[in-house]
Amino acid sequence: MGEPTEEIWVLAEHAEGIVQPVTYEVLAFADKVAGTIGGRTCVVVVGHPAGPMAGQIARRTGCDVIGVENEAARVYSNEAYRDLIRAAALPNPPRYLFVPHTTTGWDLAPALAVDLGASSLSGVCGFVSEGGPVFHRRILNGKILQDVRPVEGRHAVVTVLPGTESPYVSKEDRPGIVRIVGKETRETKARVLGTVEPPPSSVRLREAEVIVAAGRGVGSAENLACVHELAGLFKRSAVGASRPLCDMGLLPLSCQVGMTGQTVSPRLYIACGISGAVQHTMGMKNADLVVAVNTDRNAPLCREAHYAVVADLHEFVPLLVEKIRAFRGRRSE
Repeated sequence: MGEPTEEIWVLAEHAEGIVQPVTYEVLAFADKVAGTIGGRTCVVVVGHPAGPMAGQIARRTGCDVIGVENEAARVYSNEAYRDLIRAAALPNPPRYLFVPHTTTGWDLAPALAVDLGASSLSGVCGFVSEGGPVFHRRILNGKILQDVRPVEGRHAVVTVLPGTESPYVSKEDRPGIVRIVGKETRETKARVLGTVEPPPSSVRLREAEVIVAAGRGVGSAENLACVHELAGLFKRSAVGASRPLCDMGLLPLSCQVGMTGQTVSPRLYIACGISGAVQHTMGMKNADLVVAVNTDRNAPLCREAHYAVVADLHEFVPLLVEKIRAFRGRRSE
């Protein structure tokens, strides 16, 4: 295996031929790292076909793109992706390979690090330059910020939390160079039978302009009625949830917002009974306006919200619904 180059790769995430927004967030993070080490950033797209997606990224970002094609990569497969990326990277692997910290990224990145003999750093949310990048990641339920760096002289596979950076903005007035390569894979031991589409509510959650999110403080399924009622007052709205509420089975996993759920960026985010652990706030920190409703004025989300309402949500939310309806009634008169 050759020595790692100063090239930096970003693995594009896509679904059904559509490049996912998190790709451009990770690219923005990688570009900042590249600026500290004098490296060159390149995006890698694994798929079949890879050309259309590679061209889309090159036009939007001005970055060079490598499209790695093989019939086995028509849908995501851990074994196929590992083989194809390894074949494209060797014998001179990039210094850093940045991967979105999504369900696909969690599955792929550690195994890929083993294949490449690289350091594996997961869930990073920032970095500082101290003779090379020192990455930040949160541990112990977000209470401690840990600094990590790759083993000296080794390349690294790094997963980056969604929402860490705003999407990349092109610095070029021309598209990047696209190079499509065909690579071979071994016969895989697992066979992908197909994919299951998420329920419509999970898609709406990402697209919603207003999200009313429920947390452990809601207490029971019966108490969710007021949350649904409040969300129903707004167009393009959806109901979200913190992980504890989904773990309790009160709302489906498709409603979960946070590090292990979905990353959202609505115009208005109303958090009802959510304390605000970092796992949740990482998923909604890009909301334009955040309102937290909680009986604990010292809850982390109350400190980070634009407006904190210290009240029992079971009393406040019905009152808010009543006031909104009354206000709209006066306007229509």
